[in-house]
Amino acid sequence: MRVAMAGNVLAPASAAIQQLGYALERHPDWPGWLVARKGEDAFQAENPVELLGLIAMVQLRGDRWEANDRELADYLQRLD
Repeated sequence: MRVAMAGNVLAPASAAIQQLGYALERHPDWPGWLVARKGEDAFQAENPVELLGLIAMVQLRGDRWEANDRELADYLQRLD
């Protein structure tokens, strides 16, 4: 399967967010941004694909989602 970031992935990403139990709304202070809320969790991004990525990252990594020193170094090395 090949999927690329394009307009045709926005609606399915939005539907997936809702299937995960999140409510989607427009950000009250940042025009064009979205918020996905579920319980006390809130994710903010410019589009549903970014929101879904943030949600998946936290689901996989938990409350300690930030990169550690090794992960950051590996990431920066891959950019070179």
